[in-house]
Amino acid sequence: MIKSPIALAGAIAATLLLTTLPGHAQTTKLVNTFKDWAKYAHSGAPADICFITSQPKEASPPGTRGDRSFFYVSSWPNDGVKAEISLKIGRPLKQGSAVTVQIGNNRFALFTKGDKAFVSDPTDELKLIDAMKRGSFMVVKATKDSGQETTETYSLLGVTQGLNSLTQGCGE
Repeated sequence: MIKSPIALAGAIAATLLLTTLPGHAQTTKLVNTFKDWAKYAHSGAPADICFITSQPKEASPPGTRGDRSFFYVSSWPNDGVKAEISLKIGRPLKQGSAVTVQIGNNRFALFTKGDKAFVSDPTDELKLIDAMKRGSFMVVKATKDSGQETTETYSLLGVTQGLNSLTQGCGE
């Protein structure tokens, strides 16, 4: 459940971003790469934003890596949003289920909407970003609408550089 108006606004903005990017690829450009993470800038509708993203290095059960999952940390400089986490899992998720992200001993629960997941508490979002900076990989577990549980492992190599780049704006 969304606990604050800021989280609600962020969730709506992230939903707009994640649903419009594929159809507006001509306005989204690669800015830089940081090992296993890439930074993109998007200008135009719904807003001017930049984000870093990565895809899983491993997935189980076998064959689920092709579901086109993406982990995002997004920034809307004009709106004062510096680092908002979202996931596009790439397949419909079980309604009412949670996605878990684990980095070392730290575990975070994200709420789901369709094929996306978001952090509902801004404090948890900051803790997750801090854990990402200190970790070497993260494990994301989700449940498809069919009931099948999936596990994806993301590399965190380059995430700190990418996050630092986001604080500098949408340029390099």
